[in-house]
Amino acid sequence: MTPVYMPFTYLSAATAGRLNRLVGPLVVYQPVESGISEGLTALAADGGIDIRTPITRDDERLEAALAEFTQWARLNPGKTTAGAGFFSARQGEVPFFDESTINQIRSDIKNYGTPDAGSEPDDSEFSARLFLAVAQDNDRTTDGLDNDLNRFKAMEADFLDSLDGADEAGFNRHGAGGELWREDPGARQTIQRIRAWSTLALADSGLPNLLVTTSPAVVDTLQETFAETLRLDTLATIRMSLPDDPEVPPLNAVLSDLAGQVALSADALAPFTALAESAPDDAAVTVTLLAAVGHRPAAAIAAMARGAVLRGEENGSGQATRHTLILLVQN
Repeated sequence: MTPVYMPFTYLSAATAGRLNRLVGPLVVYQPVESGISEGLTALAADGGIDIRTPITRDDERLEAALAEFTQWARLNPGKTTAGAGFFSARQGEVPFFDESTINQIRSDIKNYGTPDAGSEPDDSEFSARLFLAVAQDNDRTTDGLDNDLNRFKAMEADFLDSLDGADEAGFNRHGAGGELWREDPGARQTIQRIRAWSTLALADSGLPNLLVTTSPAVVDTLQETFAETLRLDTLATIRMSLPDDPEVPPLNAVLSDLAGQVALSADALAPFTALAESAPDDAAVTVTLLAAVGHRPAAAIAAMARGAVLRGEENGSGQATRHTLILLVQN
């Protein structure tokens, strides 16, 4: 199978490495060809991800809109990143200035969230790409802050370990600073992320057939919003060890076979659930498998992009993929 990371256009090297060991290299979509981060470029060079930019028209217009947005962010005190103000806003509200150019950017970003049946496809695609570019900037900055916090926590732990008599003084060497809270990046503007990403994915002529996410909020939203439309079922949840650089990622072959089954019965799921095993917490992940039963990836993603109601699809015997599988991977 060909896995794709959704609904994000950015992932860290650590996340990519973890997912690679489970499902192999991932497709990662980009909203614009220029300005791809060094981190993603390095991952692609190492074979961990396949960067795809399905839509390339109107790039100059998109880059101009992004530059205008970034300039606005710099002029607003208290906004430390270009996307911070946008993602801290309440649903449906974007804190732009009232100047005509900024208002147009606001309109472009918001358009895809409540698609108009009469809108032009190019306008919907542009709005989706603009949103994803802003979201990516926010996600990349947040990941950098998380890395800084991790380094600080490691330094704090090393410092406490170096203190003589730390135990007698009541210091907790292993719980220094407590657990650092990490926000799920998919928890903000979730439905908009899903719709924007799906709009971009639909333009890919070689659409992947396994959707992979690390966001519980995204899965919750899919279940709340598309459960009936997509016949979305949660099939199983397992705890499994991360293999050490396997030549064949353990989930790939299992899920490829499962996606082609006529019925997703307990017997059909047995090879997946058999991967469950006891493992130390730091060497294992929790994997939840969902399926849009009877809907192939193109139809399922189209429904997520436009909120369309799918009609029944004929699953001919010649089709390798009968169901759209969605994988949630958590530490």
